[in-house]
Amino acid sequence: MNRADVPSSMQSSRACAQRARSHFVALAAVLMIASIAGRTTHAAPATSQPTPQAPQTKPATVQQPRAFGHVLGDILTQQILFDDHGTDAALSAMPSTGRVNAWLERRPPSIRTDADGRRWLVLDYQVMNSPRAPTVTSTPPLQLRLTSGATLDIAESPLSIGPLAPLSVADAGRLATLQPDRLLPTQSTAPLERAMAVWIALTVAVLLAWLGWWIARNRRDAMRLPFAKAWARFGQHDDAALEADPDAWRGLHRALDEAAGRVVHAGSILGLTNNAPHLRELRPQIEQFFQRSSDRFFGDLPVATPFSLRELFRALYRAEKRHHR
Repeated sequence: MNRADVPSSMQSSRACAQRARSHFVALAAVLMIASIAGRTTHAAPATSQPTPQAPQTKPATVQQPRAFGHVLGDILTQQILFDDHGTDAALSAMPSTGRVNAWLERRPPSIRTDADGRRWLVLDYQVMNSPRAPTVTSTPPLQLRLTSGATLDIAESPLSIGPLAPLSVADAGRLATLQPDRLLPTQSTAPLERAMAVWIALTVAVLLAWLGWWIARNRRDAMRLPFAKAWARFGQHDDAALEADPDAWRGLHRALDEAAGRVVHAGSILGLTNNAPHLRELRPQIEQFFQRSSDRFFGDLPVATPFSLRELFRALYRAEKRHHR
């Protein structure tokens, strides 16, 4: 080494030392800043508010519909279990209804409980379109929010939808839109006509038998019962004719005597109604009849009180008929 090289080497050594000192100072400054930031970070949680947690998304237990063999009009059912997320789990809002894609429409959802008491959300999808060739689609994915804040994640489920008829057959024109009417063989109506004739004859026979019994019963009563005999004799006349006919008044007296089994007068009407309870409700009319009869046969002046002898005949006859029915 010559003397000319000594100063340059010393200058190089001093430059290296200066660079080392500058690097050390920078490193010390960085460490100091880092320690101050660390103390600030550790002290911050004591005054800062807690950060709210995001809603938790949970996978749902789902019973997916069959993935194949669906055609136009079929209904696919998807069921989501609630009770895996607590017995009080409930939806904040039901899924909407309507078309979900070109092939499916969601019908109104419902909640059902199975035999084990578990609750399921039932979603029905109906196939609303018919492809010309087998097509693959899927049920839509869903995120259902619960009242607890959790979210149920329902994944899509693939489906295959087939045409109503093979494309080759439909294109060949062998499936017409309307088929001709099928002519059924004519059947004989003779058995039905005979059965109808038999039933009509039986109905007429029953009606005639009932009519004959009713006529025979009325004739028997007219021959046996006192008020029925009196009504058969005098019931065809009007009030004016009966009022003027003394035999009508005497006929009703004899009918009362026969019904009581003894002669009845105004003082024995109570005994008559006690022995014949079916005449008890007619006691006022019977008393009025005896009063009018006494005035008619033994009085000097007619009584102006309105009285219908024919109505009394009818009332006594009906009461007697109900009693002997």
